[in-house]
Amino acid sequence: MSSGLVDPNDPVSPEVERRAALLRDLLRQSVWKVTAEVANAALAHLGIPRSTLFRAVARFRRTRRASSLLPLKRGTRDGSSLLDPRIERIIEEQIERFWLKKEKPRFSALMERVHDACHVEGLRAPHRKTIKRRVMDLNPLAAARRRGQGGLEAASTPSPGQFVADRPNAVWQIDHTIVDIVVVDEQYRRPIGRPVLTIAIDVCTRMVAGFHIALEAPSSVSVGLCLLHAVYDKTAWLSERGIDLSWPHRQ
Repeated sequence: MSSGLVDPNDPVSPEVERRAALLRDLLRQSVWKVTAEVANAALAHLGIPRSTLFRAVARFRRTRRASSLLPLKRGTRDGSSLLDPRIERIIEEQIERFWLKKEKPRFSALMERVHDACHVEGLRAPHRKTIKRRVMDLNPLAAARRRGQGGLEAASTPSPGQFVADRPNAVWQIDHTIVDIVVVDEQYRRPIGRPVLTIAIDVCTRMVAGFHIALEAPSSVSVGLCLLHAVYDKTAWLSERGIDLSWPHRQ
């Protein structure tokens, strides 16, 4: 049995329609935002984990079709398993209460907290990748703000006004955006997260001078790698990708 969304063209039972309607009502009340209240209600009444809920909402925003919110079919694919809702609750609680703090705890410390909490409740500790995926499902900018990195939000938020440069390469502006795709692992094709694209744009010509893409939230590292890509000779970079174009050298 498929673990994908129910096909909206297939006959659906009244129970499936009821569950889809309940989920839509929850999200409408929160203006289509996955708040803590919505996530808790979806898990309690529908058995939908927070990470799955985020993906369902992302599908709706892309398609604007209510059918994208239909619950998952029961059952799992061969070789796959569903995480115990109690473990999902523990991971969510530890991320909320421990990870999203201005002290910026290390990921290894988050893993220890999750494993200790599972041990206390007699549950099997989840794999590191499972916890990592739940962290990657967070909104990068919102998580950075909660962890005391508000400057990242300011750096990626446009402000009104106009800025003019009178010659090329006089001023570059760097911006970040979450790419509207989901990266999956190579073996099982399971979602890992949405990448963040960092772009350096020349103010005068509006041309892209360089870019960097990664699964991590915007940081000084992503900005540095973007600038490195912008200033280096791109001849080798073009050749590695089979692009038959010359890169002009500045005299």
